[in-house]
Amino acid sequence: MKINLDEIIDPMEGRIVVTHDSSGRPHARFDLQGLPRVDAMLEGKTALEALTMTEHLCGICPVAHHLAGTRALDALSGLPPIAPAAQLTRRLLHYGSIVEAHSLRFLMQDRDAGVTLKQVSKKMLVAAGSPGHFPATAVPGGVSVWPTTPALCDLSADLDAARDTAERLCDSAFAPHPELAGTGDFAGADVALIDDNGAPDVFGTKVRVMRGASTIDEFDFSLWNERVTEEIPGSPAPRPYLRADGPENGRYRIGPIAQLSIGTLPTPRAAAAQERWLAGTRGAAGARAIITLHVLERTEALTEQLTQLVEGRDLGELVNPATVQFTPGSGTGLVDGPRGILAHTFTIGADGAIQAARILTPTAQNEPWLAQLLTQASALDQAQQAGAWEQSIREADPCLPISSAPAGQMGLKVENV
Repeated sequence: MKINLDEIIDPMEGRIVVTHDSSGRPHARFDLQGLPRVDAMLEGKTALEALTMTEHLCGICPVAHHLAGTRALDALSGLPPIAPAAQLTRRLLHYGSIVEAHSLRFLMQDRDAGVTLKQVSKKMLVAAGSPGHFPATAVPGGVSVWPTTPALCDLSADLDAARDTAERLCDSAFAPHPELAGTGDFAGADVALIDDNGAPDVFGTKVRVMRGASTIDEFDFSLWNERVTEEIPGSPAPRPYLRADGPENGRYRIGPIAQLSIGTLPTPRAAAAQERWLAGTRGAAGARAIITLHVLERTEALTEQLTQLVEGRDLGELVNPATVQFTPGSGTGLVDGPRGILAHTFTIGADGAIQAARILTPTAQNEPWLAQLLTQASALDQAQQAGAWEQSIREADPCLPISSAPAGQMGLKVENV
């Protein structure tokens, strides 16, 4: 089943709802009611049917859904631990999707840089076995295709130039940007994935929660639903929060800003840029450039490892998804995508069908943060509001094409209630 969101919502339009309290102060929010949740639609489907549906849920972040859904089913596949070559191939696919998503945002800032990164991201996706728009690499328990030496060599040849391009974007992001003024500090926590050594890792398996400079929680992503719950379950705007802190104090944000706020990046050039970012305005534009540089730095060693495994024929077995026998139970999978953490949970019954599903998107998780940004913008003079609303949306980056629209072309509709 293919889900066409453009049949349900206008992808080039956003709606801001502004209400006023008894003292006349404005409170704004971004309306997510047109963004449907497909969780209930997955019930009764087989695991693989549900996975295919979620892969086509979002044309902007299909790889993130592909990998989060596959990770959720890994634990229920009954197969041995995933081979190192398969993990590296999945990671390369994820890195490629991050560079691709961010490259589109760089086009307005530096067209040549955006085009360069878009081209290298395509080579990353091709090398990882997904040449088309929708991914076809990961399957529960492993991968369905191995990288080839020519594709890996083709990618390696462009990595130096791509890293230099990303570093140039980082430098330009540190220049003063008056339009960033007024976005304010976020009152909640920052949440992102880390690796086993505690370093930020967009394809990690552990979650770190920080409030300011203090770590308040770390846990394996399989425990996600024990730590995070929804104030309005099933709603397009579920208002998720950290269960231990309650709905008032447990709000959090995810995405590039959070990814840079929970620890030092383990790659040297990105870590140096991160240090400058932490001392500055900490805007999302700079964070996207730094994360892009980071994953490109990591791609160099990753590509070398994969090339050695391919040439040494030390890959393991490919997995035919049609042969996987899933065990009853629940599985949760996370990836830290270009817009932040995406969480998939599937519960499989004895008959092999999905009994329950829960998908928590970055847009839904960042909605409270976006509401705070929009509320701050609503308090400005009317002449400043339109630009501040647009900048707020670019910061929180909801998964809609309007996030990448040029200045003044977001097509925002404001409803005062």
